[in-house]
Amino acid sequence: MTSPDVQNIAIGSDAPQTDPANDAFGYAPFAQRIAGAVCKTPSPQGLVMAIHGPWGVGKSTLLNFVKYDLARLPNDEKPIVIDFNPWWFSSREHLASQFLSQFRAKLPHESEILRTIGDKMADYGTAIGTTIAGTYGIPWLDKPIGFVLKLFKEKPKDIPALKADISTMLQRANQRFVFVIDDIDRLPPNDISELFKVIKALADFPNVIYLLSFDRKVVADALHTSLGVDGEAYIEKIVQAPFSLPAIDRLRLRQRLFVELDRILESLPLPNFDQAYWGNVYYDGLDHYVNKPRDIVRIVNALRVTYPAVAGEVNPVDFIALEFLRVFEPEVYGTICVNQDMFAGHADRGYRHDIEPEKTFHESWLTQIAPDYRSHIKDLVLHLFPKLASVWGKTSYGSNWSVRWRKELRVCSPDIFDVYFRFGVSPDVLRRSEIEELMAVASDSDAVIQVLKTAAATKRPSGTSKAREYLERLYDHTDEITPPSASGLLIALSHIGDDLLSPEDEQGGMMSLPNQWRLLFVTNHLLKRVPLADRKVILDRIIEQGKAFRLIVEIVSAIEEYRSKPDGSEDKPLSQVDEQTFNELKLKVIERVKELNEQQLLAIPGLDVVIHYWIKWAGQEVVNERVSPILVSDALLPSFLEKYIAFSTTQGFGDRVACRIPCLNPKRLEPLTDISLLEPRVEQMLKRMDLTPNQRLAGEQFIKGMEKIRQGKDPNNFFHDD
Repeated sequence: MTSPDVQNIAIGSDAPQTDPANDAFGYAPFAQRIAGAVCKTPSPQGLVMAIHGPWGVGKSTLLNFVKYDLARLPNDEKPIVIDFNPWWFSSREHLASQFLSQFRAKLPHESEILRTIGDKMADYGTAIGTTIAGTYGIPWLDKPIGFVLKLFKEKPKDIPALKADISTMLQRANQRFVFVIDDIDRLPPNDISELFKVIKALADFPNVIYLLSFDRKVVADALHTSLGVDGEAYIEKIVQAPFSLPAIDRLRLRQRLFVELDRILESLPLPNFDQAYWGNVYYDGLDHYVNKPRDIVRIVNALRVTYPAVAGEVNPVDFIALEFLRVFEPEVYGTICVNQDMFAGHADRGYRHDIEPEKTFHESWLTQIAPDYRSHIKDLVLHLFPKLASVWGKTSYGSNWSVRWRKELRVCSPDIFDVYFRFGVSPDVLRRSEIEELMAVASDSDAVIQVLKTAAATKRPSGTSKAREYLERLYDHTDEITPPSASGLLIALSHIGDDLLSPEDEQGGMMSLPNQWRLLFVTNHLLKRVPLADRKVILDRIIEQGKAFRLIVEIVSAIEEYRSKPDGSEDKPLSQVDEQTFNELKLKVIERVKELNEQQLLAIPGLDVVIHYWIKWAGQEVVNERVSPILVSDALLPSFLEKYIAFSTTQGFGDRVACRIPCLNPKRLEPLTDISLLEPRVEQMLKRMDLTPNQRLAGEQFIKGMEKIRQGKDPNNFFHDD
């Protein structure tokens, strides 16, 4: 089966157009005028015409249009067109012999006079071979001409007489011949000079026209290098009718580019496309790279390969802009790729005391850009990476922009940055399409539960779960979340929230948010999308029917905390719960926890937190009565102690990996039991062979904590005394 990432990838060739109906750059009218000149120039005598233009502007397309127009003429006006490509031949001998043989081969056999001309040309060729070789400095020319004559079994004859005969016959035949020679400027300098010598030596016949195309400067330099002459003057002696390719209207170039970009984007997942942002990025930073058709071919071919693999996972404007840099400014692209910290993220100017290192860095790579392009590149990277505004301007983008940048899949988001440079989304990264699939079923809480349950069981190489990424990404969405979607998500989280609190998801050190915080943040975020009048109903349902007891307790405790410290929490829906509703929710939580049996209690992640608030809201006697059967059970004690172990991390100077340090403070158990009586039971417990690693660690830390208490030390100290 073909991978979705490789379907519909078609690289466009740089082949020139052949039909004027496909003229995208306005060359067809000019081609018609050239064709007219070829046909109507009276009695041309070895006329040499040339189309000048740099590489990639469409000279070959123009020649094709000329040939198209010539082919459509009536038979009595139609010239014989001879395509001669010097690239076909591997040596100078082949260049000369094929030049002559192709001319003869194109003479129609049905015309007696043209057949005779062919025979005369063979005689002429062998007769002048030695003369041309001496006169024009082509010592090898007599060999191929002689070969042609030998092929047709002709004998040398008088040179002037032969030429006069051929000229007379060509004049009487009333048939024009057009030699079309393209890509001259791509030949090595010596081959360019040899080709011009052949044209100069053999072109002097009636009704024979040469139509050449080349970059005039390239050919002039080659002639100077090869022959040591003034290349421009040499060209002027040979070319009687030079034409410069018409300048392409920049509007046409842009339109062509935009059409090609639309073809790439329209068939692939496309996040909200900000046309204003695209306009600013394109005209400030990209437009000056589109100067000829070949520029369009290069960037479009690059995007046809690279964009499909990341479609829907990156901001299309940012990706197109970076591909422009990769194709046209590879050094700038490379600098960005390996310096994420210097480009991505935010920069609060008020907290940045010294921006000189950043300024020095950015000025250093910018000065490596050609002066004509420097300002465009600077404007472009300022659009892509707002952080640089604090270096090159007076604006500063703070941390409050981070969520927006991540939601828009911008390259300036540290969470998205790497995707732009991998040309594909790693299987270990949550794709935007997965979030969109979740949002599509958000109003169906059962469907959401299934998605999150599968995500919780999917582990990344780092050890964290896929569910952690879902929680982080849900916070990015606002407008897409409708009230029914918010309700469905909240109900689902109230059922499965505790299953998302895996220890592995808490990895990352002190700066990593635990999942219970993510759950609480998401709860507040989703409640914003629930109409105010419906919030009490949804909270009642969460507390009364939810199975995620840790989350339920956290929600009610958050309401209590917001009510005690209202400042700074006005934007959080849980802070707007009135006192009566809070008391009602608190009583419902107390009753629900009280109804749980021992196994159900021990299944709660963060049971120590639940017990803390249970004691606070229901009183110590109520909780002791319910928890006592667990504490007195030797079978259940290891699982209970495990709920009280805590971890911290430390990282010394020069350490690459943080050290994870466990701790268990026995005093936290004092409201539930006499810890001095519990100590010998824990010592006995540690002699068991069936303990899990965490249960054994909890028992060992309990014993260490008791020793610290006896020594008058703080049992909450995570760090080793030695």
